Amino acid sequence: MGVVSRPPCENRLLESDIMLVDPGDDGPILELTLRAEWPLPASISEPRLLSLVAFALREEGASGQWELNLLFTTDARIQAMHRDFMNLDSPTDIMTFPYEADEFSPLEMSNRGGDVVMSVETAALHAEEAGWSLTDELLFLTLHGLLHILGWDDTDPRQRVSMLARQADLLDHWRDYAGEATG
Repeated sequence: MGVVSRPPCENRLLESDIMLVDPGDDGPILELTLRAEWPLPASISEPRLLSLVAFALREEGASGQWELNLLFTTDARIQAMHRDFMNLDSPTDIMTFPYEADEFSPLEMSNRGGDVVMSVETAALHAEEAGWSLTDELLFLTLHGLLHILGWDDTDPRQRVSMLARQADLLDHWRDYAGEATG
């Protein structure tokens, strides 16, 4: 593994307000908040991520109201979170924090969303190892986090293979649906 430097200047930081998607009677209502603490490829845009997440929620049969917060951050920040929440003092590519029901949440809102934190630095290394773009890796990771929030688990090898295959399937189908190309 090599050292990752800041991406070229055509990349930008991202911070968006909450966006809402109401796909009608047959799909979820989504509130999506995006924030980047590390420059992202220009191809990682708010509308593109919103389209991907809304599509995946529909494909997974989700309904009702959903809230998802995506944070694109640094190795240092995710390492601190990894240490604080999982007692592992190393960076990782992604951490997911599903929301839990509490006494103040209406029943229909409980457990419908979460926070997904991704290290852009680690994602860049993984993208290089996988032979695809950083954009592809970040879209793949976004789906990984969303599947965790939806209840998927990857703690054993069989589950991991199944989850990674579902991510790839969702990404491929979304590209067809959205008229997207890789990269």
